[in-house]
Amino acid sequence: MSPWLCSEALRRRSPGPVLYCHIGVGSGDVPTGRALDRRDRVIDLDRRRVGEAEVAPEAEAGAERPRVGTVVLVAATPTDLRRAVPAVAGLPEAARFVVVLVAAAAHLGPPVPVVPGSGGWEGLLDLRVRRLPDTGWETEFFFADPLPPLALLQTLARGVTGGRPGPAVTPVGGVRGGATGLWRPGDPRASGSDRVDVLLDTEEPPPDARVHEDEPDLVRERRWTPAQTSWSALERPVAPGEPPRRFAVDDVPPVDEQTVNPIGFARRPTTETGRLFARDGRWVLRAAGRDRWEVPEDGAVTDTVVESLRDLRGVRLTWDRHTGPLAAARAVVGLAAAGVPLFGAEPPDWAGCLGPELRTLLTSVTAPDLRDSLRREEHSVRLRRCALRVHGTRARWRALGTALGAPRSPEPKVSVLLCTRRPEMVGFALRQAARQRDVDLEVVLGLHGFGMDLAVVREGVAAFRATGRHLEVVEAAADLPLGTVLNTAAARASGDVLTKMDDDDWYAPHHVSDLLLARMYAGADIVGNAVEYVYLEALDLTLRRDVSGECLARRTAGGSLTFDRRTWEEVGGFRPTPRAVDTHLLTAVRLLGGRIYRTHGLNYMMRRKAGGHTWTVGAGYFLRLDAERQAPGWRPSALMEADPRDRPSRDGRAPTDVAEVGW
Repeated sequence: MSPWLCSEALRRRSPGPVLYCHIGVGSGDVPTGRALDRRDRVIDLDRRRVGEAEVAPEAEAGAERPRVGTVVLVAATPTDLRRAVPAVAGLPEAARFVVVLVAAAAHLGPPVPVVPGSGGWEGLLDLRVRRLPDTGWETEFFFADPLPPLALLQTLARGVTGGRPGPAVTPVGGVRGGATGLWRPGDPRASGSDRVDVLLDTEEPPPDARVHEDEPDLVRERRWTPAQTSWSALERPVAPGEPPRRFAVDDVPPVDEQTVNPIGFARRPTTETGRLFARDGRWVLRAAGRDRWEVPEDGAVTDTVVESLRDLRGVRLTWDRHTGPLAAARAVVGLAAAGVPLFGAEPPDWAGCLGPELRTLLTSVTAPDLRDSLRREEHSVRLRRCALRVHGTRARWRALGTALGAPRSPEPKVSVLLCTRRPEMVGFALRQAARQRDVDLEVVLGLHGFGMDLAVVREGVAAFRATGRHLEVVEAAADLPLGTVLNTAAARASGDVLTKMDDDDWYAPHHVSDLLLARMYAGADIVGNAVEYVYLEALDLTLRRDVSGECLARRTAGGSLTFDRRTWEEVGGFRPTPRAVDTHLLTAVRLLGGRIYRTHGLNYMMRRKAGGHTWTVGAGYFLRLDAERQAPGWRPSALMEADPRDRPSRDGRAPTDVAEVGW
């Protein structure tokens, strides 16, 4: 880090000693000379053992809790800032704070705090946020009364990522030792000072899993840090009869999906494939004749690393040894969660902790495959889906809770709002909902202008109910506007999350589960798909539009809108209009300051019939749009996993076989 940043952070020091903390690669250039004096103290949060008592330098006499004049925190990236939240537990209070972010990914917001509603900030006197050279930020606070660093940093970390906080990480877990932020980033309870259900211990010597003497319901479980699992440590002789140490999926520190995720994925790479290989015992990513990233010893992937690699077509893994197996696995998992297209030879035995599905995906493509933009993006989606569902923070702790019998919250229940005026489309539409995987789902079917007395409707409903999933039927008069029918369906729904599906569009099996992932990592009030694929039924033609995904947006596909029940209530529901209900909902969310996120378009295909749509535009409208490609017949992406029963037909003729003509 630049010495200028350090001196600026300390320029207006308050009376009393300074506590100077730093975390992350590039944050450790501690100021020297006149900037710090003998009263001050420097703490490397990457090495701090949370739970240790901290003695404040020259703490104020008579104070109930240790205090200092100023706390300065220098975090390399927002990912490191979130790791710092549990790592500062127990540090002395201060009335002045200076927080420096050396760099941050462009899509993340400035470090403006989300002020808590508990009334703890009445003493705030001044708050300043300013942009530093390049991509850094500095935030400075002055309070009338001292505040614990933990109370401040959690509000800043929340402000940087923005949006709704998303589902809680359960069970409530604590971490003892020097890896608190690796296992529970952004979680103020992770220090273990408050009541937790599971306590991970990263201290040496490893205790056996046992019940804590003072808290009989508390389960302690051993985990290792990347530093404790270097190759040199693992290759030491083991005790007689002791098997060599092998690591499982749950031994890998999880990915912080709030900052390491697919946001910003580039569909058109500008640089050819890079290579991840070992040099002097450390992995280096090299592309276009220069070193792009030197992988840290602990394998940490941050938001700025991901942003710097977005231009690459892919990354070839050579499987040379990095500093240790957990550090190497952590680097691979982080890149995969961000959707960086990875590939390589069969992973070695020590990489078993990646999990079987991710190991298989890494060998499923080659460099020539990634030259095709569609194949490359399909591979990226599969990688990110697997990594986030297996190695994300929420996924890791849910797996730990299940294995240890600790309490955890249930997965969100999703209610599909499916309203139709066309009896002949009921069976098709319900099949699209029934094929959804990895999600707890029900359907609320709105029959708009007809009822269950029609045979074709009864057959479709019976086939769906035979799958074992719940179906609620709402019959609505033909003269009611669509918005009113949707509101009636939403009121009958029992799910925590509501998602809209249209009666004639196609949905991939992971359509809903991918939207739930996007809802989690984007912190969005509404998520939906990009309208990338459009099938023009009258012309038997598929368009693949050039539309960006994995970004904040003003609009997204109306047939994929997904949102919390609370969001629906906050905007007053759907507008009671016959048309443009999706547009009205998106506008209402924007006016309330909400966030709309558009994920990729490979799970969704819009169908345009000759008539019968509430959005009354013809085929010519789509033909005039910037279509990336056009092809005769029905051409969904491979992620659609097309069901032959659902292929469209035109004038009674069979459609063009998907396998006959490729993109």
